[in-house]
Amino acid sequence: MAIKKDFAEKLMGAKGEVVAPSFSVIPDGYLALVNTAEGRKVAVVCTAKAEHAAQWKGAAFEAVDDPKAKKVQVGFFPLIPNNAALVRRLVSWAAPSSCGVSGVSVAFSDWLGVINSQLPVLFEHKQIKPVLVDFTPAESTALHRNFLEPMDAATWSVLSSGYKGGWSANAAALKEEGDVVKALLYDYSGVGIDCSDRVDRSVEQLTDDEVQKKFGELDRDFKEAIDKSYLDAEFKLGDDKLTFEEISLHRMVLEYGQAIMFLQKMYKDYLSDTPWDRDFEVDMSNCDKAMTPQEHYFVANELKRAAVKFDTLCVDAVVVKDELDRNLKLHAAIAKAFDYRLSFTNTALAFDDLEDVTKSFNRKINFKLTNVLWLAALQTVAETEPSLLASIAERIDRPVPAREELFPADPAGIAFATSYDRILAGPGEKDKDPLGIRAAVEKHLGTYEGKLADLVNHYIRTI
Repeated sequence: MAIKKDFAEKLMGAKGEVVAPSFSVIPDGYLALVNTAEGRKVAVVCTAKAEHAAQWKGAAFEAVDDPKAKKVQVGFFPLIPNNAALVRRLVSWAAPSSCGVSGVSVAFSDWLGVINSQLPVLFEHKQIKPVLVDFTPAESTALHRNFLEPMDAATWSVLSSGYKGGWSANAAALKEEGDVVKALLYDYSGVGIDCSDRVDRSVEQLTDDEVQKKFGELDRDFKEAIDKSYLDAEFKLGDDKLTFEEISLHRMVLEYGQAIMFLQKMYKDYLSDTPWDRDFEVDMSNCDKAMTPQEHYFVANELKRAAVKFDTLCVDAVVVKDELDRNLKLHAAIAKAFDYRLSFTNTALAFDDLEDVTKSFNRKINFKLTNVLWLAALQTVAETEPSLLASIAERIDRPVPAREELFPADPAGIAFATSYDRILAGPGEKDKDPLGIRAAVEKHLGTYEGKLADLVNHYIRTI
């Protein structure tokens, strides 16, 4: 006989307050988050024969002493990685899923790992998918946090919120094969490969004769194929046409060739045949360069010719803003022609209103609000614990900011946003938050969630 829902709720409630939105049906039972005297736990009520029963860790099940509920057990388990992974497997909406190439998504970098139920629900009834994890190896190193920690924090946040609209998790800016393997093992729904340091910027300093000499050293068949593909041809992009000139084309080959080959290898080795849909992001956000329309088209076309299927092309919004002002229509047409989305890092530092750029890219775009959650945390500290804010300012040798300065568009806000690593990192791997900022934010969680909602809504209401 199946376990009754109200009976399961009663068993869970015996140890504390059940977080109602988290209550979920799982095979042979139920689970939910419960606020107990020992802190928040994930409560599981299931039959003794449930396949997953032996996989929960950190506590033991207790048999239920009730003649009407034979072979039923209840357990209260800690919020540890093993149990987060189980939740993602048993509760489909608590697991991340890919975004694909359609629609609008908004990505967040959560450097504190504060579990909250506010962020996911901001996207209810919106045609915007939240990417609740956008985490990089650089952040992992600076903050002494592994790639599981932000994933698990997002899992518990989604479960506590009851948000069933779907969310994503992106392991961004990966350069090493080991990091790609970890991201795939850790359930990330998206993988971003950073090829920026394989873009040879030194080619830009070569004379035309030097370019031709270096290009002339390449394989003859390859050279002929490149020239035949691009020279004396017009590429129609909506109402516009794109053409290539010989010297600039050969310069592109030399500058972007190694990056394209690297992306091809990583895609073939790790992403072309995965058992689940995963987003593949081509990350060029760290090469400090805005591609011209010709360069953009060349990179996209060569990846397509190499059978590399990518979902987003990531660029730095601050770096490319002037180029987009000049040639936005062309760049949007290129992305449309090759069926991928543009993805912008540092969105909050470059755009205040996202409506125009969203429309220009036909509502196929990803915005990375990289600094927003961190600024919400700093605003919370400024309002609730000013002495801690003074310690933060002292740590980076800056004046103590006023509350109204801790916004993405303010110079002081930018300074504190981009100094997150110096503020949060301690000297040792176990010292992840030497100033106690996370504890302060968790202490004032309601204030933090309010600040977070104000900042995030400022952007998503314009999409």
